[in-house]
Amino acid sequence: IWERIIHPTGPMSRATAQRILELEFSDEERQRMRELAQRNRADTLAPGEEEELDNFCRVGNTLSLLKSRARQVLKSRRRVS
Repeated sequence: IWERIIHPTGPMSRATAQRILELEFSDEERQRMRELAQRNRADTLAPGEEEELDNFCRVGNTLSLLKSRARQVLKSRRRVS
């Protein structure tokens, strides 16, 4: 579904795949994720922080899946060339 949203006209292009591989969380976001994870392990999350942590996890998982697909596209296109 995400691939169809990102590239609705057909297979993911090489340019799209390369751009997806460049997507990253900022240093501040990574620090916030570490802080939330640590507080979660200590069972000291404030109200709303559990949802924030869940959102980071969902976005991270989605990004991982998109990057995996992008790497597959780039690898398969290299073999065809």
